[in-house]
Amino acid sequence: MKRHFDDELKQLKEKVFRMGLKVEEAVAKASGALIERDSKKAEAVLRGDQEINLSEIEIDELGHELIALYQPAAVDLRFVTMVLKMTSDLERMGDQAVNIAEKVIQINQEPPLTPSVDLPKIAQTARAMVREALDAFMEKDAKRAKEILEKDDVMDTINDQVYDELQKVMQEKPETVPQGVALIMVSHNLERIADLATNIAEDVIYLARGIDVRHHIRERREETTL
Repeated sequence: MKRHFDDELKQLKEKVFRMGLKVEEAVAKASGALIERDSKKAEAVLRGDQEINLSEIEIDELGHELIALYQPAAVDLRFVTMVLKMTSDLERMGDQAVNIAEKVIQINQEPPLTPSVDLPKIAQTARAMVREALDAFMEKDAKRAKEILEKDDVMDTINDQVYDELQKVMQEKPETVPQGVALIMVSHNLERIADLATNIAEDVIYLARGIDVRHHIRERREETTL
């Protein structure tokens, strides 16, 4: 019985990783569509969203089935519970990628803005955080997960800078307001993807070390040696 349960836990973990790769690809395509002004890439993100949603349903059903059949306890229950929460975070990342893609299609209908807004950096950082969160989960690596928490602070700072710069551009050139607002929303979508990757990192730390860092994050980071 235990061997079968372990095999199914492994299968569950692999399904989550495959779902995560789909989400990472969606974020990458959405970011690429933004930077390259490529509406075809944006449309591919929209088409692929249903596959991510179906993955969430499949994993959710399997996770609840394992709980019902095997009634896991302690670490195993913590793992299955984390997986169910993680798939929700991944699905929401996919939704954020869709939001970006929709905005890109809208933005591409207008002439490009030319200010030195650092959207490529925030896009690259968000995508990297998604992959690092997946790797930390697969390797049960609390140290790597803690590094993701620290990157989230960087994302917040860049997002604020993007907002301030776009506000300045829109004030100086009112005709850019529609594009400026859309780009601010894209930046916010990328920042939300980073937040969701951070959620996964926090869960990895809890799974690996039994330490809950969801609240009072800075204080817990200083107090905890991972």
